[in-house]
Amino acid sequence: MQNNQIIKEKCGLKIVDFFKRILRRKDDKKLLDAPKTQYQKLVESIDDLELCKMFVERATKSVTPEIEKVIQKYGNKLYEYPLETKISIGDTIELAQRFFESIDRGLYEKYNAIVNGSNPNIMLQMEEFNGKGASVNSPEKMPVTVYVPIRGDIRQLYELVHECTHTFDIDNGDTSTRKVLGEVAPQCMERLLDDFLLGMSDEDMCKYGFDRERLEKDVRERRITTFLSRFHNAQDLDRRSGNRELDSRYMLAQIYSAHFNKFDKNEKKNKILSFIECVKNDEFENANSCFELSIEKNARLNGLHRETYVGDAISEVMDLVVSKDQDDSRNQQRELDRDDIVR
Repeated sequence: MQNNQIIKEKCGLKIVDFFKRILRRKDDKKLLDAPKTQYQKLVESIDDLELCKMFVERATKSVTPEIEKVIQKYGNKLYEYPLETKISIGDTIELAQRFFESIDRGLYEKYNAIVNGSNPNIMLQMEEFNGKGASVNSPEKMPVTVYVPIRGDIRQLYELVHECTHTFDIDNGDTSTRKVLGEVAPQCMERLLDDFLLGMSDEDMCKYGFDRERLEKDVRERRITTFLSRFHNAQDLDRRSGNRELDSRYMLAQIYSAHFNKFDKNEKKNKILSFIECVKNDEFENANSCFELSIEKNARLNGLHRETYVGDAISEVMDLVVSKDQDDSRNQQRELDRDDIVR
């Protein structure tokens, strides 16, 4: 018993060190020396959230050595980790079409215009994976290219949906709001794609050659790799070794999408459509209101402190990494933890 307790304490310390290393708050001299801009003020408000302290507290209380095993499994090649559910290019394009149609007719038409080449401002490029990741270039330079590597599994479906979503809010260019919240809608759209895939009928499973158990596992893997990737972005932000603008966007996307997942299916659709419009029109406060969130210094909305947002992000990944036989006890403990936070 004593040895088990020592091992548990050591693992707990490793987890705390991990989150400290990733989210430790530091001053960025380059940012502080730069001229004051709307973007800079917003990024400084993100720093004011003191994510480091909150994540360390939540990790100490809720995150177990299981997350460490997941981290070791994927290493640094998160999106190069293959999934088991295979898919052709044609089925990828078709399923993305059906997915967007299930969300909104307008998004469906925008997607079709991209795929069919009828939108002169957006070009779709798909080619065999050669080491280059999926991307969309800045809307400040037209035409925009949606680049999706062909990987042979449903990663390419997720990437096609993600990158196309980036083009839904570019009518007014790369607005200040988009610079901060630009990764939120694509990541939330991936979570809607989770629901779409898991809700496929047996007939559709057969049509596309999917195995339900394998698909469920792959959807889970995609969410875990996304979570870990966002923490890598936060780590780069902390080390000042990456792109501050992009890393901030990715970090926020994880927090926002965890909260987004708490809404029911119809609410999710309405909220994501409203959010995309607000980002497109550079309405920062309204965009936050769509998700009932705020990243301002004293972020508090509907009686919930910002600590709850971070708690949700931690709890969400724990839902994915714990084994099924532990799930009931984890659920009970998470509810107790959340009650403690709200009180």
